[in-house]
Amino acid sequence: MHDTDYKKVQSQISDQGHIQSDPNTETIGSSSTPYLPEVGQLFNSHDEAKDAYMGYTGNIGFNVRMGSTKINDQEMVGRRMLCSKQGYAPSTAMANIVNEKKQRRIKFLRSGCLTMIYISLNRFTKLWRVVNFIQDHNHPLVTPSKKRYLLVNRVITPLSGALFQSLNTSNISPSDQYCVAAQEPGGFDHIQFTPSDLSNMRRDDRCNIIQRDADLLIELFEKRKNESDGMWVRKGFPNTSGINICVPKGAV
Repeated sequence: MHDTDYKKVQSQISDQGHIQSDPNTETIGSSSTPYLPEVGQLFNSHDEAKDAYMGYTGNIGFNVRMGSTKINDQEMVGRRMLCSKQGYAPSTAMANIVNEKKQRRIKFLRSGCLTMIYISLNRFTKLWRVVNFIQDHNHPLVTPSKKRYLLVNRVITPLSGALFQSLNTSNISPSDQYCVAAQEPGGFDHIQFTPSDLSNMRRDDRCNIIQRDADLLIELFEKRKNESDGMWVRKGFPNTSGINICVPKGAV
């Protein structure tokens, strides 16, 4: 890249470190007008570009599926993000021949939608640029009343997570927890997650607690072994993925 090109790129960076789009369009991240991707737009990072596109898809009314990723020298330099209806689902007859099992009924199948965006990293400036953007869909978009159910719009905020932990401590049922959480944004029509998201969060929390307890137990046994090396032996147990722990001699 020539010095003049580099200076031109640098001139697009605002004093706050954010990238500005063409003067004829809105500034990226502006709340006054909805963001619309355009070829040539620049971003400070991959996550910034991804978040901007996710906000666009949630506002328009469709889900995103991550596509191909280009890696160069163990560094990601390209990312393609697709419409969730890109491609075609296998026919039921062919799927039954291959899997020999009853197929799950899906209401909305893929329709071969070509909507996508491709962003690429300039390794000289460390800026991400929109290289290709296809906007048109070949299927109806989600209605405004259903946009909150899109995966890109569903999130459990840290404040809601802390509230659920407090309610769990008080032995409040999950259904009642969801009702309490719905009061904060002004009702069920404004809540940013579904009961399934709450159940998934509770499941992940339980898995994390079990893993943390197992790590603490193994750490305790290792500490006891180091304190009295002759009284402890390593022993493997079934269903522990080959993990050996230290137990007292004569123990099961």
